[in-house]
Amino acid sequence: MDQLRLALPASLQHLADSPFLRQHPVDFLPEIYENSDNVSVQQSHLPLIIVLQESNYRLWLAQQPDNRHADIEVILIEENLDNDVNLDEQHRVLAWIDHNVSTKRWGFAIAEAAKAFDSLLHLKELEQEVEYKKFELSRLNEIGIALSAEKSLDALLDLIVTKAMELTHADAGSLYLIESIPNAQKDPEDYFKGKRFRFEVAKNYSRDVPFKSFVLPISKKSIFGYVAIEGKSLLIQDAYYIDPDREYSWGGIEFDKSIQYRTKSMLTVPMFNHEDTVIGVIQLINCKKDDSAKLGPPDEILDQVVSFTPQHARAIQSIASQAAVALQNKKLLDSIQALFDGFINASVKAIESRDPTTSGHSSRVAALTVGLAEAINRCTTGRFADVHFTGDQVQEIRYASLLHDFGKIGVREQVLVKAKKLYPYEAQTVYDRFKLIRQSLELQASREQIQYFMEKSREEALVFVEKSNLDLQRQLEELDDYLKFIIRCNEPTVLAQGGFERLEEIAQRIMMGSNDLPIPYLSPHEMASLSVPKGTLTQQDRSEIESHVTHTYRFLSIIPWTRNLHNVPKIAYAHHEKLNGAGYPLKLKSDEIPLESKMMTIADIYDALTAWDRPYKKAIPAERALKILGFEAKDSHVDADLLQVFIEAKLFQIVARPAS
Repeated sequence: MDQLRLALPASLQHLADSPFLRQHPVDFLPEIYENSDNVSVQQSHLPLIIVLQESNYRLWLAQQPDNRHADIEVILIEENLDNDVNLDEQHRVLAWIDHNVSTKRWGFAIAEAAKAFDSLLHLKELEQEVEYKKFELSRLNEIGIALSAEKSLDALLDLIVTKAMELTHADAGSLYLIESIPNAQKDPEDYFKGKRFRFEVAKNYSRDVPFKSFVLPISKKSIFGYVAIEGKSLLIQDAYYIDPDREYSWGGIEFDKSIQYRTKSMLTVPMFNHEDTVIGVIQLINCKKDDSAKLGPPDEILDQVVSFTPQHARAIQSIASQAAVALQNKKLLDSIQALFDGFINASVKAIESRDPTTSGHSSRVAALTVGLAEAINRCTTGRFADVHFTGDQVQEIRYASLLHDFGKIGVREQVLVKAKKLYPYEAQTVYDRFKLIRQSLELQASREQIQYFMEKSREEALVFVEKSNLDLQRQLEELDDYLKFIIRCNEPTVLAQGGFERLEEIAQRIMMGSNDLPIPYLSPHEMASLSVPKGTLTQQDRSEIESHVTHTYRFLSIIPWTRNLHNVPKIAYAHHEKLNGAGYPLKLKSDEIPLESKMMTIADIYDALTAWDRPYKKAIPAERALKILGFEAKDSHVDADLLQVFIEAKLFQIVARPAS
């Protein structure tokens, strides 16, 4: 009570011994001032008991600010106040006391002041608690938003621990996830059977501790195991002094010694998902008095660390719940992503099963196009310095590249696998026809020779036969030469070639059939097919092949792509367009073609030229393929700037043939 006696006027010191004041802590008492001369009493943030003479009261009241706090005031007066004295709502008067008041009345007034002050302190504590709750809810809301927005699983796990540490002023934190043991037997009645902990995250602000994920058994012998199995949070004041009768214990003392650390307070919280199932545990260590401080040597840590509170536990339980939902959502998204990737891969397999000769083409085109996008992201000068593809856009490019040829599923298989200018059955028809022509020439020569023997002398017939055999030999050699030329013409070429005039000469040759109808050595269709200057496709074949782009677009357009992937159909649709408008199917020109499609065009052409796994043609060396692409750039078919990035980044190495 010494502090109280100092606060009271000397004439009122005896009031300190009142029964009420003995029962209340000094901290609950207001400040008390006795002032008869100086009226400029500075208001405190605490309630005030102002003891004034009547002559000074009105002057003091007039000088108080209009916005003064609603503090408690006990006013001593020598006579009653006049009626014209008004006090505003903020001026709360506890008691009116005149100069003849008894000691009992004084004691009552001060006791009432103490009670009111007690209530005021409690009110302020509640207000502070409400403000903290608002702050805490705001932080939890921010944390929830951050957890929901994080896409990387590793980053999400790290974020969970980081935010938990920030909210509780913890110096260290860790996270354990529950996972199934591969091939282990499960028990529907025992959730933890066949499961284990994976120690995923460990952070320490005061020590640089190397960490690598590892697995641990789920057992009540460990603190995190006990918390997971019991589904209850644990607050431990000092990890070094856990009651030995507990089921759990902490075995980190030796590790503490190795890093010159001292683990003291500990908070361990289970993570429940929406099904009220524990999927992991968050553990926090050493609640610091000063959140920004780095803990010193072990002997100093005890003074720098306090215990975690139940309030901390409730906050972390909230974070744990949000984290569990975020993790479940992430796993669900990952499973959906895996399912979708599986669908994409199955689609690519379906394409390649119809055209086995192009097996691996879609994957290589995707690898090259994505590589080109990443190379563009590294450009700091030139046309692409301001171009940057986000992670979602790169994924968009990857999907479009993998599925760019899916429409081939709507193209006849014989067109897809056409290795030569004539279909196999057409080539066989030509071979059979030339065999028939040979037989016809031989038969005609034999008939003429027999007829000559019948009509002429033996000597004349022998001379004729010799001449006839020479003519037949010449005709057969000419026929063989024609067939060899046709076989050469039937081979595809990479670059446009001419020299097919001789085909017209061959087509004009005829043989007479058994019904005396003329049969040309080559039909108009065969001649047109063999005259294709580049590749193997006739105009009819090419139109059918080109239709695969439209089929691709129609197929991709019915897929409900997410907002970040909605350009996949458009990118795939334009991969056969050319800068000069000579491409297909829309005849788009340079500015109308998406940049991603231009990139895919280069990748598509390069792989088509250099693919080593196509049985109908030899792979072109990388240098020659790049030269051909250079010609394509000069002809305004592909983007020269993109090609330059492709070459400088040496992206051709991505699909280089593996060493045998």
